[in-house]
Amino acid sequence: MTTQTPTRNRGRADETAYAVRRALGSEETWMKLAAPVALVVLAIVLGSINPRFLSWPSITSMLADATIPIILALGATFAVTLAGIDLSLAATVALGSVTLATAYQAGLPLIVCCGIALLTGLAVGTINGSFIGWVRIPDFIVTLGSLSIVMGLSLIISQGKPVQIPERALTAVSTMNVGGIRINFLIAIGIAIVLHVVLFHTRFGTHLLAVGDNPDAAKAMGLKVPRIKLAGYMICGAMGGIGAIMLTSYIGSSQPATNTDYLLKAIAAVVLGGVSLFGGRATIYGPVIGAILLTFLQSGLTLLGVSAFYSPLMIGIVVIAAATLMRGRK
Repeated sequence: MTTQTPTRNRGRADETAYAVRRALGSEETWMKLAAPVALVVLAIVLGSINPRFLSWPSITSMLADATIPIILALGATFAVTLAGIDLSLAATVALGSVTLATAYQAGLPLIVCCGIALLTGLAVGTINGSFIGWVRIPDFIVTLGSLSIVMGLSLIISQGKPVQIPERALTAVSTMNVGGIRINFLIAIGIAIVLHVVLFHTRFGTHLLAVGDNPDAAKAMGLKVPRIKLAGYMICGAMGGIGAIMLTSYIGSSQPATNTDYLLKAIAAVVLGGVSLFGGRATIYGPVIGAILLTFLQSGLTLLGVSAFYSPLMIGIVVIAAATLMRGRK
């Protein structure tokens, strides 16, 4: 009797714990719901404090502001899914903006200028992916070095001076709307849908997730690990090029200076979206919602009269909190 009682009690405790876990849902489920739930709670709280926050013009304006963070977060998702990071993402945006303006000054058609900005991002991603995949230098070192190189190239080419681009076709991307929603935000959502299909409904996406989860096992299965890493960082770089086009459209001029706030928001959105920092597990809608959440938070603080200096502080706290909740997820 004495030896059976602890076993019986332990069995009941295990059953109770299992029932509680089943009622609350798995950790995976909570990670997927964290960003949407946080967004809803934030909207309700800020809306109750200031009703203007939830007005339709305010919402559409904030969604438009979230366009660039969404696009960059989508690019960062592919790097993080490979258990890596791209620190040069914000600098890529600046260089893409500068090359677009330089091509425009040379008299090239606008569509060609935008293509050059996209190719600039692809080039940066290709260089990063080549050194990470083929030369096997750690992603942190490679992208830290390319951050400095790309930032320097941006300043050298532009001489640190922005160039006005008074093209209505370009600015229309950020000013015109369809059904009350800005075109730039709709483009970002369209890109997210395409990347969702690529990541979860193609062989390449399956291989990328496998490499991010365990590169040695993926190599043993016959996957071309360096080539897959190269492709992942090329997608990340391409998103930097698209972000450059969106930024130039939004501001109406090139921006040679690197805005590190974009990198911070991109990584923060990825973490908030439930993408595993250890690689191998990802989602596309999560970083999108994470980017919208951070934009709503920043706009809400501004609407409440809080100094803009507190914005990086809040984003940093949110990132560390989200990363803490993800510990042990691997």
